Amino acid sequence: MNNDYTTLFSFLSETEHSILDYFSKSDLLSILKPDDIHDSVLSYLQRPAKRLRPSVLLMACGCLGGEERVEFAIPAAAGIELFHTWTLVHDDIIDNDKLRRGAPTVHEAMSERAKLTLTSDSNLAQEYGRDIAILTGDIQHGWSITSFIDCALQMSVDPMVILQLVRHLQTHVIGNLVYGEVLDVQFGIQNAVDMSGINEEQIVNMLWLKTGILYEFAGLAGALIGINAANFDDSQVCALKQFTSHCGTAFQLQDDILGILGNEEELGKPIGSDIREGKKTVIVFESLKNADVDERNIILSTLGNKHASADAIDEVTSLFKQLGGINRTKELAEIYIRKALPHLDEIPDSKYKQLLILWASFMINRKF
Repeated sequence: MNNDYTTLFSFLSETEHSILDYFSKSDLLSILKPDDIHDSVLSYLQRPAKRLRPSVLLMACGCLGGEERVEFAIPAAAGIELFHTWTLVHDDIIDNDKLRRGAPTVHEAMSERAKLTLTSDSNLAQEYGRDIAILTGDIQHGWSITSFIDCALQMSVDPMVILQLVRHLQTHVIGNLVYGEVLDVQFGIQNAVDMSGINEEQIVNMLWLKTGILYEFAGLAGALIGINAANFDDSQVCALKQFTSHCGTAFQLQDDILGILGNEEELGKPIGSDIREGKKTVIVFESLKNADVDERNIILSTLGNKHASADAIDEVTSLFKQLGGINRTKELAEIYIRKALPHLDEIPDSKYKQLLILWASFMINRKF
């Protein structure tokens, strides 16, 4: 694969500009009150980000509809970014994360603001931060649906396409996404020795539910807007849906690797947090499978220990490398990309198809 991502990064940058411009002109900004809600709703949206999901939606749209249809899909691209953002805000609460994209998470920022403006009681301030974050996600979720509706109200997209997409998003996508999140929480709080009751297939399925499902929807939504018809059975629509689904799984597998080996400044989140939270990843599963008694004890004494030292994290990270956890996860990510690429054979050549091929390569080679 071509690993020069200049063209891809340029498209991601153009997408970011387009959706931020859409947000800045939205009439919904006037109802974001009070200031704590206004600032929280816009917080993650205004931070630098890759904007992969909206970009994938626009690429899929361009593959089947060409340049003109891509312009009509911009509100939907903004909608999928908003949908993704509310899941991040709520996920940060569940994981008790303090950083997102290099700055405080919404619940953390609002907790600190409460200490300065509302209360000296740190427990009350934490509760306030959590409450504002939950409400922030609710607003973003609603705004995401409004953005999809704008494709019909403001652009020449068939309203039936939007109705079917919103229904699919609010049933199939959100149902599976929440299912994946619950599995992740359940796997995380299980006693580590119970890893024997979780297999690799279950872990990968959980990753797809949490991440792949929304990438799949990005491909589906872009494709349907591209053909401007609510034909879920169209062969090219199905091809783009399957392609983006497989790539979404590869994305999360690579994300798990970066959570262990990545650069904290580039990622914008703490390295080692997955270990401290006891996340049950393919990395952990493969490493425990290959570990001897002493190595297993070292891993299990650190995994899920929220107060694990940096030295302990480094030791477990070294074991993950030595025991094949990192390599197996990398291998799986590559397998999913190889599964994905043949689906593009159904799609006519265009600059958008080439962008999707570059995106697939980026999924397993990215460092941030």
